[in-house]
Amino acid sequence: MSDEAVARRIVGSLSVAAHYTDERVAERLRAARLRALEAHRPRRGVTARLLATMRAAWSLRPVLRQSVALVAVVVLVFAGDHWTTTSMLLELEEVDAALLTDELPIDAYLDSDFPAWLQQDSSS
Repeated sequence: MSDEAVARRIVGSLSVAAHYTDERVAERLRAARLRALEAHRPRRGVTARLLATMRAAWSLRPVLRQSVALVAVVVLVFAGDHWTTTSMLLELEEVDAALLTDELPIDAYLDSDFPAWLQQDSSS
């Protein structure tokens, strides 16, 4: 007789005998059977286990997915702020360099009409 045939006979005998046990014992037997079936699963390769783990992580943990999305948004906000600040500093450096090398006169950045506008606005 093959191993599978012996296993089938044992399963059949245990199933019949389980009908004559009390509820507490039947529940313990059911739990032990599930643990034994879980332990008996054939071993898989490293790649298959890695893919199964990734699939389980993405399908069973929506909170993890939301956390990753939130972290990505926060990183993008900080990266955008850094990029904006850097570009502004580069523009200011260009203006300072232009002023220091006399490529642009200082009067180009001064508003000579501003004091006149203040005098006019304060008198009204």
